[in-house]
Amino acid sequence: MAAHEDLDRTEILVTRLPGLAPDGEPSFGTGVELGRYRLDALLGRGGMGEVYRAEQLEPVRRTVALKLLRARRMEARHLAYFEVERQMLAQMRHPAIAQIYDAGATAEGFPFFAMEYIEGSPVTEFCRQRRLPLRERIELFVRICEGVQHAHQKGVIHRDLKPGNLLVAEVDGRPLPKIIDFGIATAATRALGDGEHERAGTPEYMSPEQAGADPAGIDTRSDVYSLGVILYELLAGQRPSIAGETRQASQQTLPLPSEKLATLPPQQADDIARACGTRAAGLQRLLRGELDWVVARAMRHERAERYASAAELAEDLRRFLDGRPLQAVPASRRYVWGKFVRRHRSALAAAAAVLLALLGGLGLSLYGLAQARTQRAIAEQRSGELGRVVSFQQSMLESMDMPLLGARMGQELRRQVAAAAPGEQARFDSLLARADTTDAARRLVDAALLDSAESAIDRDFADDPRLASDLRESIARVQASLGLHAKAATALGKVADYRSGAFGAAASETLRARQAQVQALIESNERERAAAQLERALPHAATLPGNDPVRVRLELAQAQLVSASGDRAAGKALRQALLERLVAQHGERDPMVLEVRNDLAASQRALGEMQEARANMESVLATRRETLGADHEDTLNAQGNLAVLRMMGGEKKGALELQRELAALRVARLGNEHPVSLYTRATLGAMLADSGNAGDALPLLQSVLEASERVLGAEHSDTVRIRLNLATTHARLHDYAAALPLERQVLEVRGRRQGMQHPDTLSILINHAGTLHRAGRSAETLKLLHDAAPVARQVLGNKHPQTHRMLLIRAEALMALGQREAALAVHRERVALLQRVLGEQHHDTLQAIWQMSAAYRKVGHVAQADSLHQRHLVPLLEARPGTLTEPQQALADAIRSGRDPLN
Repeated sequence: MAAHEDLDRTEILVTRLPGLAPDGEPSFGTGVELGRYRLDALLGRGGMGEVYRAEQLEPVRRTVALKLLRARRMEARHLAYFEVERQMLAQMRHPAIAQIYDAGATAEGFPFFAMEYIEGSPVTEFCRQRRLPLRERIELFVRICEGVQHAHQKGVIHRDLKPGNLLVAEVDGRPLPKIIDFGIATAATRALGDGEHERAGTPEYMSPEQAGADPAGIDTRSDVYSLGVILYELLAGQRPSIAGETRQASQQTLPLPSEKLATLPPQQADDIARACGTRAAGLQRLLRGELDWVVARAMRHERAERYASAAELAEDLRRFLDGRPLQAVPASRRYVWGKFVRRHRSALAAAAAVLLALLGGLGLSLYGLAQARTQRAIAEQRSGELGRVVSFQQSMLESMDMPLLGARMGQELRRQVAAAAPGEQARFDSLLARADTTDAARRLVDAALLDSAESAIDRDFADDPRLASDLRESIARVQASLGLHAKAATALGKVADYRSGAFGAAASETLRARQAQVQALIESNERERAAAQLERALPHAATLPGNDPVRVRLELAQAQLVSASGDRAAGKALRQALLERLVAQHGERDPMVLEVRNDLAASQRALGEMQEARANMESVLATRRETLGADHEDTLNAQGNLAVLRMMGGEKKGALELQRELAALRVARLGNEHPVSLYTRATLGAMLADSGNAGDALPLLQSVLEASERVLGAEHSDTVRIRLNLATTHARLHDYAAALPLERQVLEVRGRRQGMQHPDTLSILINHAGTLHRAGRSAETLKLLHDAAPVARQVLGNKHPQTHRMLLIRAEALMALGQREAALAVHRERVALLQRVLGEQHHDTLQAIWQMSAAYRKVGHVAQADSLHQRHLVPLLEARPGTLTEPQQALADAIRSGRDPLN
């Protein structure tokens, strides 16, 4: 609301409020403070109160319009009007409706509400002062209609729409309308004691039914009538001359806007037309053609003949602006065809020229068409053949198994050395074990085949950049599949840049190459470049369908980069939000839903949220088995992930069943010493050791490690992982002399390659500390944990199982060194942490309580031990069969066995 001279004052007819200040005298002077508001100036007054420009002093400072009742004792109906306006404004949220900030009563008992202060002018005055062209006036009026429609949808009829209540301010060079003064919005016309009626509104803009004697006739179409009067004034420069007509006449005798303009003196008509950016004759022609019909329909005397809503009025005006047929104009073929011709004049003229050219050269065209068809058929045949060749070559290259190729290359080298120099066989085997044969095979294929292919593309397809781009993309995808990510990223960047220039940055083929480039950059650890390209691609990818693989994988890459920056919780949150959106839009069985859920499970596992990760992988595996089949590679990968999660969650039997089945499938399909088979068998060995079958696991892991060193090399990541599993198994069998050297080898390689602060390296460090303690070297354990614990807590987080394990190892080492109270303090810290992050009934929490109880008993604190046992462990032991989870049942059996949980 803003200061303006409203010549059309709202009237509450017949009645007047008693006890008001004399006209012209404000109830309060400038500078008066009412609560947290200081009055600056009187903006206007009406039948119920006054509106001031005021300064809000707290909790924020801002200029507001303060609407204030001028008398403490008001008639009940006017207090109700005031309250209605407060409530109506509070529930409406629209850019074209003034916003309410605050409401209440002053210390003196004056009801008030504070609303948005508008530095604007009435809409008619704004258009006149700015000489707004006709099109811009209509666009502004459409926005006003949208605000009125919003109020109608909230059940609010304004009842006093007029220019003075439609203020316009200029924001960033664009007119912004605001609807104000809902003071009589839902105040139904009331019968008075002497048979008269109270009618609220402004007569010049009031609909016939609002001016009449029956208040039940007022509905949203009454506001449509008022909008019609305002539109009339915006178009013709003056209001229609209908004073008194709305109250008495039963027939519409309204002069249309074009007729009104024609009756004005020429100079006045020219002034109005120039303000609309045209001449008088042109404005009359525009009004007479269609806009007269719009105004006439909005201002029909009978409600049923008007526009049914403000939205319908706005839509007809949009049709006028777009050159489409209007609903208000009687339909006819001539009218509709005329609108079509005017809307497509340029295209029709071009079409006519083309038609003439076609008719003039029909004979030659037919001959040329036959020739063109023949040439096109040949070109399409050759293009199809080329596409098939490229696809075949790409599939052959992508299917090359680099680990297997490297392993066979190593075997062939051993065979040749054995034949040529048998005495050097042992030394050669030792040297070859340190080499990465997979990487050697990859480099040979790249140098011998892919590099020459790229050179051939540059040489032979320089004159056909589109085909060169397609071929280069094929080569890049092969490079990515072979692990040559840096080269793939460079090639895919060229492809994406070319396509962006040729087809646009939002084209699907451009985004496909950009997504592959981003992933290759991530894989080659070029995170900053990946983030830059991702920032370019994501806005364009938002135009693709929600489950488009390119769009989804770009969003997953964003989460991957956030996680890699160190904020793994934020990365998980991005994946979770993406999953929820996809499930809501496309259902649980959509392939991209499964891909995102699988990725989310990996993120949850890294954060130690094992239950959530396991639930997601259960869903992924079940759905992939149904949709893809049990033998599909994606299904097998999900099965392996779920087996690990089950094992980490204590469901050892189920984990072993899944892993044994997976190992059998891998060996049957790939052979016993394929790298994938070795990895799967090594995981099975580790699970056997974790399940208490270390004796069975040891020979399996020894054979797998020997094969992996031979096939993959001693420092291959899979070989290092298998060596760690073997070390853990030796430790479980109390063979610490064998376990500790293996762990040190793993730490050295992982630390050198990934850094000592990498989550995997820290997990191994914690395991190594535990092995040192069990080997009787507890002082070394404490020193190692003292240095590593702060970093591990920060990197792994409080939910990670290794964080919990680290606390247990520290407590045991302290106890072994005689620092009993310190040990008990760490036990308490561990139990409190587990209760907070896992809950009191989680099997890991209960196991920690059992271990703490044993520690109390060990140092002679029997009462505390018994209290813990009675409160937490007895309910577990007395639970009914079938009510416990597998890990809880295993824990209950261990407690009943009477063994010492600290040994």
